Amino acid sequence: MNTGMRSISGSLYSVLSLTILVSQSCGLQQLMADKETIVKILSSGKLIQCSAAIDILLLMDGSYSIGKGSFEQSKHFAANLCDILDINPDRVRIGVIQFSSKPKVEFGLETYSTREETKEAIKKIFFRGGGTEIGTAIKYVLHKGFHGGRQDVLKVIVILTDGKSQDNATVPLRFAKNSGMTIFAVGVKHPGWKELASLASVPSEMHMFYAAHYNDAVNGLYTTLTQSAVCSDVHPACKVVSQFCKRTTVNAEKKYLGSHICWKGKIDSLKGHGKPLTTFCPFYTWKRTYSQIRTRCARTLCPDPCDSAPCHNGGTCVSETVDEYSCLCPLGYGGDKHCTGNRYLIPAGITDCSVNLMFLVDGSWNMGLEGFLQAKAFVKILLQSITTSSARLLVGFAQYSDNVCIEIGMGQYSDFNGLFKAIDNISFNGGKTFTGKALQYVADNGFGEVSRMNVPHVLVVFSNSKSHDSVLLAAQHTKEKEILVLSIGKKYVQNQLNRIAGDAQLVFAYNEPQELYGKVLELRRKICGFNTPDCFSKSLDLVFAVDASGQAGRQNFRQIKGFVRNIVSHFDIDKDLTQVAMVIYSDKPRTLFNLDSFDSEGKIKRAISSGPFLDGSAHTGKALKYIQEDTLSIQKGARPGINKVVVVITNGQSSDDIVPNAEELRHSGITVIALGMADTRATALLRIAGSRKFVIPVHSYEDFKHHEINLVRKICEVPA
Repeated sequence: MNTGMRSISGSLYSVLSLTILVSQSCGLQQLMADKETIVKILSSGKLIQCSAAIDILLLMDGSYSIGKGSFEQSKHFAANLCDILDINPDRVRIGVIQFSSKPKVEFGLETYSTREETKEAIKKIFFRGGGTEIGTAIKYVLHKGFHGGRQDVLKVIVILTDGKSQDNATVPLRFAKNSGMTIFAVGVKHPGWKELASLASVPSEMHMFYAAHYNDAVNGLYTTLTQSAVCSDVHPACKVVSQFCKRTTVNAEKKYLGSHICWKGKIDSLKGHGKPLTTFCPFYTWKRTYSQIRTRCARTLCPDPCDSAPCHNGGTCVSETVDEYSCLCPLGYGGDKHCTGNRYLIPAGITDCSVNLMFLVDGSWNMGLEGFLQAKAFVKILLQSITTSSARLLVGFAQYSDNVCIEIGMGQYSDFNGLFKAIDNISFNGGKTFTGKALQYVADNGFGEVSRMNVPHVLVVFSNSKSHDSVLLAAQHTKEKEILVLSIGKKYVQNQLNRIAGDAQLVFAYNEPQELYGKVLELRRKICGFNTPDCFSKSLDLVFAVDASGQAGRQNFRQIKGFVRNIVSHFDIDKDLTQVAMVIYSDKPRTLFNLDSFDSEGKIKRAISSGPFLDGSAHTGKALKYIQEDTLSIQKGARPGINKVVVVITNGQSSDDIVPNAEELRHSGITVIALGMADTRATALLRIAGSRKFVIPVHSYEDFKHHEINLVRKICEVPA
């Protein structure tokens, strides 16, 4: 990466670039690369992150020429941009102005301090309509400044528009660029690329993107920021790649074809409208033409950690960052992160899973073939997670649309290999969605005479469609039959999922397939019951305090994040059971997420992966004080009367006094566990924990992975 540049908008520098292939009729930016490279660019857009002091102002075109649909597309791009930015008062700040005939501040740079808050605020912005006056919007920024911004940090404006301004934006744009602001132009709907180039900083090819290709666009924006050394925390395995790209502008050309006879009303000065008369009217047609710009585009290409197929024994790999991934392991193969199979790590209580389990899967046109195949794949992953030598399952599978079809009868297969092959062979039916009728039918006929009456009857309903009939009476009927119903589906049908299950705790809603796979452990625990009291059934508020200072080091910090992610897998994440928070620290502490921020393991792991390296000096004492006063406060999700454990992970060096704040934590009834280097700094770990029982000395950062079980046991041994 080029680290010698002082500003993004400075002198022209050599550009490496890449392009994406989209049809001319619906896509207006063509990336010219092989399919494999394109896929890697898009996936890299989900793995990268910029953590630097930047003020970013989004100018979102809310005019009638954009329209409500394309405005929603702009919001989607903005939300994806947030995903690659370390939004924090000390790092990236984001504000939004919507402009049309006049600008409107949606929220200032100081309003929201986390990524989640910012994305939620963007989601709530509504389309205003009006003319397109980009010049007025830029003047507003020049006069009012970056509301809530900071001195001496890079100022970035991201304009989301089709580029066709109804006023003159040239002069205000020149003033903005000359004042040191960097301007990106992101095309929306049918953008005019020449107009966008006039808006963007130079070189324009590095500052222009297409909003519809949001993963590609955020990748390109990130690449430009790294080329100027603004976003300097770039993974060494990532590289910038280059190729020609082609951008297409759609033009409408009016063409005169001649005249034809037509009727027109005659105006009478006394009577008003007179009799109609015939005359000749001109006849025009509109022809769509295309003009193209061939240029070069720069993109960051990062290796996908799942490319090496690291998950064994049927485990599913989920990419988290450039070098971090998680494996969704079948139960019995969860001995390490690769699913190699050390059975002693199976949580107590899961191995004994005796249920009659019926899957009811939506096979309607609204669900679609892709959704149906995803549902079948998820069913197999879930069953693999339950399959053990001591699991006593009877399984059935039904598909429904207009009617219900029992594809696999309850207990029809006694071996799971045969069951999985039968699931693979189930074909998609299609039809309308009648979920109520399906619930009624399966409650009466799905469990059959083969199912055992002395074990729980569990029905897992998988649907992404709104039902044509009511589900309330049918859902009540399943409860009268003493059937436990769990519902799974997209978040846009969550209200219906709630009515099906009858309890929000039994609903598993998701947006993306990866989010769904992150719910396997939680769903498994609901199915199998967990009647045995153990660490998983404990109520616990668990806080990780992780040293992200220069003494720890960037690469070691990455390893520790992976270690913490693995630890989280050993706990039942639920607002009534285990809550997890994480604080990273160097010169001062920073909350990554609070105890009540997330209710699923997958969300927590993604938040851990996005934690930035802070550099600076370690102030462990200050971090412990912050945890007691802020993180473990009721306002931040701590629950009165619930066990509280703080796990401090450090190299042992601290620039401040640890003892007073560590003692204060312990005297408040909070257990403190310290992990760190086993050399001469082991004494510092003892001062943090207060007892050798809660000290885990580690010889190197590579050895942390060997201490997962030891740490989990120490957490679980904390008396209630």
